[in-house]
Amino acid sequence: MPSLGSMSPIASAHHWPEELPVAAVRFARATTALDECRRFYDKVVGLEVLHEFRDHDGYDGVVLGLPDSSVQLELIRSGHQPGAEPHAENALVLYLEDDGAALRSRLPEDVELLVPHNPYWARLGAFAIVDPDGWHVLAVPASDLDDRDPSDVEVMPFSGDRHDLLGLFRRAEDSETALASYLHDGRVWVARAPSGEAVGHLQAVASNDGTTWEILNTAVDDRWQGRGIGRRLVDRAVDEARAAGATRLEVATAAADTGNLRFYQRCGMRFSRVVRDRFGPETGYPDALDVDGIPLLDQVWFERAL
Repeated sequence: MPSLGSMSPIASAHHWPEELPVAAVRFARATTALDECRRFYDKVVGLEVLHEFRDHDGYDGVVLGLPDSSVQLELIRSGHQPGAEPHAENALVLYLEDDGAALRSRLPEDVELLVPHNPYWARLGAFAIVDPDGWHVLAVPASDLDDRDPSDVEVMPFSGDRHDLLGLFRRAEDSETALASYLHDGRVWVARAPSGEAVGHLQAVASNDGTTWEILNTAVDDRWQGRGIGRRLVDRAVDEARAAGATRLEVATAAADTGNLRFYQRCGMRFSRVVRDRFGPETGYPDALDVDGIPLLDQVWFERAL
């Protein structure tokens, strides 16, 4: 199910809407290790201690935050046992203005750098650390992406281990069973940034008689979308197919993925057929999947004459 992805970086907002005149935001959490957590967020993470209190109606606590106090974290301790259990998906996310070196330099030896559980954060170059209660803090380094020219990205054949590209392949395929069945088929091209990172890919396979090429899987990293890289990958497939003597290029995607429907038509492809109920448990896809609220059920095929 080829896809260019649907997630996009967080947008900056400088003002709360008029109908919600918020002066500050505070996240409050109970802990049984107040003193240890205070040191962690003050000395390791680097948040400023804004306020501390003891035996306030039976509660001890500390409020930490940014210098302008607009965003705060409150940790409290009482006679009650906290109910929520730490989990890798529950995290305080810090969008940094540097590459994270300053934070990493403050980490004690017993604080381990972790790869985020959600691969989206890993693709952004984020790292995770865990506080004394087991809650995750994600540090997302500043990106200089806007200063990069997408024309510096080079599309080239890929001959390495395709497992190295699984992150990209999985962006376009929700069924591990289906992915395993075709991962090593056909040919693959990657779009490489100047750093050498693969920021997009396309996999295509020729029919037995060579007259038709099918795009099996293609995706572009979230950070590089909207820069024409997906179109360049498709254009490369068109050129390679023509050079090999093919007369038609095909691709299938989900009827629910409106972004892909627009993209492939902009690439000069036209609807050819619909396969109803292609996506479901019986074909290796999780039940009740949706794309932007649209149930993932039917498959749409496109073709382009070469």
